[in-house]
Amino acid sequence: MSPLHRALALAALPVLVLAGCTPGVGQPPAEIRTAADSVRDLDGVVAVEVTRSSPIESARGNFGQREQAAPSSVSVRVRLDETLRAGDAGAVTTEAQSLLAADADLLQSRDQVSLSVEYYAETEESDPKQSGYGEGPSLHVTTGAGPTTEVVGDAATDAYRLREAGAVSVTIGLGDGPGTWEDDPIAATAQVRAPSVDALPGLARTAVELDRSADLSASGGEFRSAARVPDVGAVALLVAAAERPDVSSATYLAQERRLIVRADTTSPAQDLTALRRWLDRQEYARASGYHVAYTVVDAEQTETTGWISGFEPPAQDPDTLPVPEGAAPWPVDPAAPDCTGDDLEVTFGVVDSSLGTRAAHVRARNVSGVPCAIENVPDLVFRNEAGQAQENVTITLGDVESARVVVPDGEYVVSAFLWRAMSTANDPDTTTTVEVTAVPGADPVRLDATVDGTRASGLDVLDGAEVRQSPWTQAGPPPEDPLTTG
Repeated sequence: MSPLHRALALAALPVLVLAGCTPGVGQPPAEIRTAADSVRDLDGVVAVEVTRSSPIESARGNFGQREQAAPSSVSVRVRLDETLRAGDAGAVTTEAQSLLAADADLLQSRDQVSLSVEYYAETEESDPKQSGYGEGPSLHVTTGAGPTTEVVGDAATDAYRLREAGAVSVTIGLGDGPGTWEDDPIAATAQVRAPSVDALPGLARTAVELDRSADLSASGGEFRSAARVPDVGAVALLVAAAERPDVSSATYLAQERRLIVRADTTSPAQDLTALRRWLDRQEYARASGYHVAYTVVDAEQTETTGWISGFEPPAQDPDTLPVPEGAAPWPVDPAAPDCTGDDLEVTFGVVDSSLGTRAAHVRARNVSGVPCAIENVPDLVFRNEAGQAQENVTITLGDVESARVVVPDGEYVVSAFLWRAMSTANDPDTTTTVEVTAVPGADPVRLDATVDGTRASGLDVLDGAEVRQSPWTQAGPPPEDPLTTG
């Protein structure tokens, strides 16, 4: 490991004194204090600070029983030398985390004490009390005891690499979970602030090299990655838009593939023709093959929409659903009983979430053991995370009329629905569940409609949405992962 560029400073260990508590109750457990002393001695560690929160009042035992431990938490702040190389920072963080988290399970079970750790580095001119996360020249990796030491070390390495690439600040909050992208993509995402928008493409390239999802921001520009590795081409498009003289800010939403451009408030509201023509001429969409929508918000907050490169997706008709390729139509059986709610197992799947025109479907599988007939359009109710129905949603049917379909045992029918993309720029309550009444008289079934496995995402079927829907139609078996994104 490279030598330190300045002498290590030892931080005094603060001990909380709680009135009315027995001696030592307010102190961090001995295991943590011992581990903190060892961390202080590591090359690359500047200071270690340990505090314990005031525990909830303990439940006193009866008839001589031992007093029950009260829940509390211990916070450890480890200041790293900001001049460390990225690999050295990862190595010392890995070792520090292994020391601090070694007894985490014991402390939780024995003393009901949870552990949180923050690794940070700041330049001499920055003030941690003033800057906070994501502001001044700083780096923060926060974690509990859940992630492995390797995950924590990798996060510190990547944070230093991003700072070396020009980031003003980097924050990665791993939390108490495993901390990997597969387990928690939001926690694994780095929040990266750049000194200016023209630095964003370089930081995006670094994130790609690191295979690290990253949200990138600077004054006048923001790239929201949706917990994915950034698309360098999309970041370059964002920067080009943000640097136009008639633009005050630009935001790229990766999950929607949408660029939101806000005009300078001093520009005439009606004089945005040049900006829209510029967006229509950009080559990113055609070059990448992605359909990327744009929204221009003028000085009067009027929105105009279009497609980058003029590359608009083809219109889709969810009501022309042919029999699956290679499959024969199911037999017609006039004697087959009608399917009931108990006969059907209903599931949800996104089949196409390309911008501007979105399509999803619900499936119903016949689990009755015998063929049954279905002939209707299922009732759909779109609900937000609080369980409230989206208001003023209009559902219309296409040109295909309902037809009686006899569903063999174990086979599937599908009802597709289509809607136009709606803006989620101000974090509205997206649809996270779709309530389906498969056939008349059936009990409604609520299906998870989130995307990418996160509760923060969902369908942009919002208040006032217009939805087109098809009747139940013969379908093949679902793909292995019916919940996909376009």
